[in-house]
Amino acid sequence: MRLMLPFPEARELALRGAPLPALVSELVCSGATVRADLDLRAVPSPPLALRAVAMVAPIIRVHATFRSFDAGKATFDLRVRAASVPLQRLLNQLTGLLNSGLRSQHLPPGLVTVQQGPDGEPIVVIDLQAGVDHQAAGVTVTRFAIDDGAVEVAATVHGFALRAG
Repeated sequence: MRLMLPFPEARELALRGAPLPALVSELVCSGATVRADLDLRAVPSPPLALRAVAMVAPIIRVHATFRSFDAGKATFDLRVRAASVPLQRLLNQLTGLLNSGLRSQHLPPGLVTVQQGPDGEPIVVIDLQAGVDHQAAGVTVTRFAIDDGAVEVAATVHGFALRAG
């Protein structure tokens, strides 16, 4: 099976028709880069460090540029900006915030991790296969790419079954 979708349609499919979480004020794609604008004022009970950043720069702009796909995981180069506030030290808190949002959507924790790349730059790894496995059995993601504002996914399907929930 192979799907090639413009980013807005892929986003709609991934969200299963639901609106973006309140934290995400915008989610768009250009080329191979997905941009998310996060409104820290929408975070319920934020940790002290995020509250401090939100006072100075309430909107965080995250750029994730597709780098590679291997073994069910997509890797993206990551840039995070909020006015002049250096945010690299807050990446772990943002990861926790993102994973708690995924849990609120009944997805397993750990689907998204922020790691250090080979040159010390931050990268984000999304475990697409784990996300698919949570929703259905018998689907193996064999290819994933984002290019020219479109998302391409290829998968093999054998013994397919949707999971309850």
